[in-house]
Amino acid sequence: MSAANRVQAPTTAEIEKRFRHPAVHVARPVIWGGIGVLRTVRRFKWTARGAERLYRYESPLIFAANHCSHADTAAILGTLPRYLRKRTAVAAALDVFGPARYVPKKTLKWFRREMLQFIVAGGFRAFAFDRHGAPHRSLRTASDLVDNGWNLILYPEGTRSRSGEMATFKPGVGLLARRTRRPVVPIHVCGGASILRCGQFMPSHGHAFVRYGRPLEWQKGESAEVFTTRIEEAVRRLAVANEQLALSPPAGKIASMLAHLKG
Repeated sequence: MSAANRVQAPTTAEIEKRFRHPAVHVARPVIWGGIGVLRTVRRFKWTARGAERLYRYESPLIFAANHCSHADTAAILGTLPRYLRKRTAVAAALDVFGPARYVPKKTLKWFRREMLQFIVAGGFRAFAFDRHGAPHRSLRTASDLVDNGWNLILYPEGTRSRSGEMATFKPGVGLLARRTRRPVVPIHVCGGASILRCGQFMPSHGHAFVRYGRPLEWQKGESAEVFTTRIEEAVRRLAVANEQLALSPPAGKIASMLAHLKG
C-alpha cells in the first residue's frame, strides 16, 4: 500500500474517545451476545490453559500471541479473566480500518469489510496499528495506552499466517515492553483457523485452544531484539504443548476405548 493511500494511524486521544463513544458501549454487548449465539448455532468453542496464573499480576499487561485467524482475538478475549478483559485493547492492522478504494461500494465484499471493521472496533476495542509505515507513531500510541491502564493484545508476526507456521516476531513488542516496563504474557492459539479460515465470513464448527505462558519481564541491558526473541521462543514452546492437547482424544473417548479393550 502506497503512502498516499494509507490512512493515518489515530492518536491515543482519538482511540480512547472512540472507546468511550456511546455506540461502542451499545455495540460491545450486542456483538458478544451475537458471538454467543453463533457459538451455539455453529458449534465452535474455545478453551484455555494457564489463564489462572494471570490473577497474580496487576494490569496493565501486554499479550503477545501468534496469529492464524480472525477468531484468535475472540478466543483470547473470551478466555481472559474479566478484570483484564474489560480494560483490554487489540492492535489491528491499519489497513483493516482504511477505505478500500479497490473494493466497489455496496458489493458483498464491501459489505463484509464494513462489517469486519465495525466488529473489530466495537466488539474488540481494536485500534489501528501501522504495520507498513514508520512504526514510531503507532509504538508511541501503544505505549500511551499502556500508561493509561490498558492491557494490549499484539500479534508480533505482523499478519496472519496462511500456512499455520509461525513467522519471526517483529521487535515492536520488545520495544514496547522496554518502554513501558510492563510484563509480556506469551500466548499460543491453536485451532482458530478451524473456526474461521482466511477469507471466510461465517464461523464453522471448530475448537480453539488458548494457552497462556508465564509473564516475561524485560531485563535491564537487554535489547528489544533479544527480548522479542525470548517472547517468540516462549510462544513456540506453548505451541508444542497446545498441539499435543489438540491432538489428544477427549477424556470420554479415552474411557470408551479402554472399556472396549477390557471388554
